[in-house]
Amino acid sequence: MDLERMSSSFRMEAGNLYGKIDAAIYDFVFGLFRKFDVELSPSPITKGLPCVDSPTPVILGVSTYLAIVIFGSCMLKWKGTGKPRASDPRPLRFLVVLHNLFLFFLSLYMCLGIVYEAIKNNYHIWGNPYVPSQVQMGRLIYIFYMSKYFEFVDTIIMLLKKNLRQVSVLHVYHHSSIALIWWVVSYHAPGGEAYFSAALNSGVHVAMYLYYLLAALIGKDEKIRKKYLFWGQYLTITQMVQFAMNLIQAYVGVKSNVDYPQFLLKILYYYMMTLLVLFANFYVRKYIFPKQKPDRIQSKKQQ
Repeated sequence: MDLERMSSSFRMEAGNLYGKIDAAIYDFVFGLFRKFDVELSPSPITKGLPCVDSPTPVILGVSTYLAIVIFGSCMLKWKGTGKPRASDPRPLRFLVVLHNLFLFFLSLYMCLGIVYEAIKNNYHIWGNPYVPSQVQMGRLIYIFYMSKYFEFVDTIIMLLKKNLRQVSVLHVYHHSSIALIWWVVSYHAPGGEAYFSAALNSGVHVAMYLYYLLAALIGKDEKIRKKYLFWGQYLTITQMVQFAMNLIQAYVGVKSNVDYPQFLLKILYYYMMTLLVLFANFYVRKYIFPKQKPDRIQSKKQQ
């Protein structure tokens, strides 16, 4: 009985603590939007679904993600083990395959589902209002938002693989910021113009997670990787084209005053600008002016 009482008391105290944290975060986030004359109202489509009614889950999720990334990166640097292993342990390889396989099929489901709903509801490519009666479209946008939590595992896998080179500012910024943005979309207007970004991003992710899956299955043999994974460069170009299309969509939507929350289109516009700059910088450094590995430099000197 004493253990049951202690357990019940602990749950009650934990619940009260979370309630206080939730109230503070809720007031802060909604107050911040009000300062910009934006009144967030809940969508009837997603109201009551997990991780939507309050910004607290996504704020805590992103905060936990950043804490893990910072702690993991510092530990690897401190131990001097920030370079990939010659071969990963079998359980880690299994996790990588399972994770990428899951997100490949989830991305395919979201992309096809959103495109199907867009066709069924007679969407134009751009210029679509948010319609609360389009429940299935809203639910697919919600699933897309929730997929961003699973994508946090991308970075955790990089840390487990001891590959600090991949844990870049671009990577961490993109993973953390996009979850916050899609919470706002899912809470306020899951549909309309949001369909284009969700469908396009899901389509790109089909290719991206297929690439990661093949990379995990192929292993680290450079000759085989060059033969089957040569298209990594084109995948980066595709991502940049995606951001450019989103940027143009947002610009056109704001200029033509599309019947969709204008503040979301403005967020999309400036967010795409940051991603375009960061991805372009990544592309230039990796594919146009790549840094040579020390062993390659040494071999050239010997020649």
